[in-house]
Amino acid sequence: MINIEQALPLRQGVLWPGHPLSHAMVPGDEAALHFGLYHEETLVSVASLFPDDHSGIQLRKFATLPHLQGQGFGRRMLDHLLTQARDSGATHLWCDARVSARDFYAKSGFREEGEVFERKGQSYIVMQHTFDRP
Repeated sequence: MINIEQALPLRQGVLWPGHPLSHAMVPGDEAALHFGLYHEETLVSVASLFPDDHSGIQLRKFATLPHLQGQGFGRRMLDHLLTQARDSGATHLWCDARVSARDFYAKSGFREEGEVFERKGQSYIVMQHTFDRP
């Protein structure tokens, strides 16, 4: 795990380039769990987990350095996040995924929930991974 101060620069640089660092903060960041993946001592991917009110966990602000996307770093991070969420006792992990990333999540067992929606000019779909319990 990392702290929010470590996650913010990469989160801001990938998701909101050109905006101030404070723009990358979201409500609940203080209580969320923040994760980072390092490669050769460089933080290359970050994501945050926010418990919801329904025994699930929301994955938010998942960002990987653009020049390293498609090289497996995001997949390694997502696998780790799925393990963390399952081991915490959550029933599911979900996110508001950019429509362009739906296949990335589907390859890890996420399913589409509901309809595509727009937010700030970007198209999203809720993706959810439900954990099997014995």
